[in-house]
Amino acid sequence: MIGNLVAGHYKVIKVLGSGGFGQTYLVEDTLLSGNPRCVLKHLKPSSTESKVLETSRILFEKEADTLEKLGSHDRIPKLLDYFEEEQQFYLVQEFIPGHTLNLELPKGLRWTEGEIIEMLVEILEILEFVHSQGVIHRDLKPANLIRRSSDKKIVLIDFGAIKQIQSQTSIYRQPRVTISVGTPGYMPSEQIRRLPRSSSDIYALGMIAVQALTGLYPGELEDDPNTGEILWQHLTSVSPDLAEILTKMTRYHFKERYQKVTEVLEALRKLEDFQSRNHLEKALAASSLYELKLGWEESQAEKSCLILENQDSKQPGKIRIGRNSHECDIVLSEPTVSGVHAEIFFHSQKQQFFLRNLRQTNPPVIDGQLLLAGEIPLTEGSCVRLGRQNLKVDAITLKRFPNRPNSFLIQPEADPSHIETEIEQKQEEFVSTQEEPVAKTLPPQKVSNQSPIDKAFLLPNNWLIQFLFGKIKFLTGAGGVAIASAIALLGLFRAESFERNLAKQNSISRQWYMCRVVAPTGGKFSIKLRPQPHTEVDGFKQLSEGDKVMFMQVQGDFVQVKLTDGTQGWVFWDQIQPCKRNSQ
Repeated sequence: MIGNLVAGHYKVIKVLGSGGFGQTYLVEDTLLSGNPRCVLKHLKPSSTESKVLETSRILFEKEADTLEKLGSHDRIPKLLDYFEEEQQFYLVQEFIPGHTLNLELPKGLRWTEGEIIEMLVEILEILEFVHSQGVIHRDLKPANLIRRSSDKKIVLIDFGAIKQIQSQTSIYRQPRVTISVGTPGYMPSEQIRRLPRSSSDIYALGMIAVQALTGLYPGELEDDPNTGEILWQHLTSVSPDLAEILTKMTRYHFKERYQKVTEVLEALRKLEDFQSRNHLEKALAASSLYELKLGWEESQAEKSCLILENQDSKQPGKIRIGRNSHECDIVLSEPTVSGVHAEIFFHSQKQQFFLRNLRQTNPPVIDGQLLLAGEIPLTEGSCVRLGRQNLKVDAITLKRFPNRPNSFLIQPEADPSHIETEIEQKQEEFVSTQEEPVAKTLPPQKVSNQSPIDKAFLLPNNWLIQFLFGKIKFLTGAGGVAIASAIALLGLFRAESFERNLAKQNSISRQWYMCRVVAPTGGKFSIKLRPQPHTEVDGFKQLSEGDKVMFMQVQGDFVQVKLTDGTQGWVFWDQIQPCKRNSQ
């Protein structure tokens, strides 16, 4: 499917997610200028029988009309197109650059009450509009909430209503089968019985808030065997007023919950110190760093470099690119590249990375257009040509830290070509004792002719670090620097030696930042390695709880892992946990 054209002009770039209802793709619209990116949702009818197809078609058009109305809200993706092709149904929606709340809610990280209240109000304001249109979301969860890069606002995506087409038409094939739309843990009892209502969305949002407050996934929380109520209040320190609101949002029986979004909003705004909690946006901006990943091919090797906003360099605030190693931070060997060819910098007011031309007689080419002078904003996927050297912006992400690091320590990375920034951020969070964020960082890693296995990733240093999963603490100051530096030197290794030791379990443990242990959060159930990241694909190898695997990459709800015997496959992301540092 990758590279194919759908409807003659939607070019598939990559898979964003998949499930029983179909697949979701990132595509480019080749008919429009600049080939803008959008999201293509492919809906598979449950059968090709004429009666099923006709019912699916009616439901599809009805739901598309609904999504078109919802898209008028500025924090819901716009519906750009919908069509049927070869008895398959497709939706095209606006692509929202940003990251899901999954990345802000790793296990063990607890939000402050102020952050939780701000999050609740922001999402409730969207739900108020959704419910006013007679629509129930049905699948509210962190993965369906995107923190938009442009303004850090939360955007609501992936309405479960369109998935209902699959479940409603399946009755023609299997009259006794009931398919619920939603996600276990966030889905209340009435929704499991296929009787969702407005308070079902309120329940799901309440569970997200409880997750943020306790640092635990919903599946890890116990419930009262007599009443069915979720037991969470004993796990955290929370003000009585907020506890009362969250308890009412997550009551087992829908009649005992808030019935309308406006009721929850009114209760939140009555909290005594709510007006003093309007500093979340400023705090979030101060504790977040934009990061640009630039990739290129040189000497038949794939290379990349991470650039942080406001990063120290040879020219403060600017990352220069060219052949001159004395003046440039990224040095290229291509003869047609000028000595100092271009520079990348972060515009703090516009919250964007820009590329500036420094060579009028040999101008850069950005996405096919000459940049004769000045600068141009960079976006994810931007293609840059300097002379005959091609570079690409592989990713622009927002990384969140409790406090900004003031310096960085280079550590070895087992296989950076397979690591995605988001999964590492999600599973290894840093905690600092500094009260004020510091934007100053050291220069980016220098590019050399080393293979990708030798490239390094960056870890904060000279401030108190606590790995929530590894449970390692470094002392601040010179002693901490010495200890961290020693660990970095001891950790250097080549790919060849890693492969030789891979057959041993403790080899994976030693690479603790890549090590994962099979430990499902939802209880004991069969864990099988799948050849593809799809729910409909059967597993080919049984895994046991406690087995150690090596993290490779993430795609949708799946993570690719490598076993000690070299076998690779896919598991659900919540079936593995980071290894403990002392488990080696």
